Amino acid sequence: MANLKTGQANWKMIGIVDILGALSDDKAFILYNTIALGEGNNFKALIEKMGITPHQYYSRLLRISKAGLVKRENGRYVTTALGRVVYDAVSTVGKALEHYWAIKAIESFQSIANSNSTEHLSKLIDILIEDNKIKKLLIEPPIISTP
Repeated sequence: MANLKTGQANWKMIGIVDILGALSDDKAFILYNTIALGEGNNFKALIEKMGITPHQYYSRLLRISKAGLVKRENGRYVTTALGRVVYDAVSTVGKALEHYWAIKAIESFQSIANSNSTEHLSKLIDILIEDNKIKKLLIEPPIISTP
């Protein structure tokens, strides 16, 4: 948001809590996903399908917009660059949930297996999980960044 009098940008730093808070409401989450998929342009059909009032629609839209996930461009709402990154992360979580029981089985194997069974663990993950991104996350140790 630019200050027109001074020409300076007046940006608020957005945090993870802001993003998760904006998406924590199921209707806001559906709205965000709909926009991310490029299907959120028919306002009337969308509020009818979601079963919400125009006020509820706009308040949720404002929240996800303030969180930096969507913006208005040429008369329609689109995801921002941050919104696309968050959409990818949320999609990864969704894919992980599709493999919930397989991941629980992998955890069980890890807890009873000895440290020399890395090869067996990799084979088990390869058999149980189809998604390469999820496989990579389960096989490779997490990278911990310092603040």
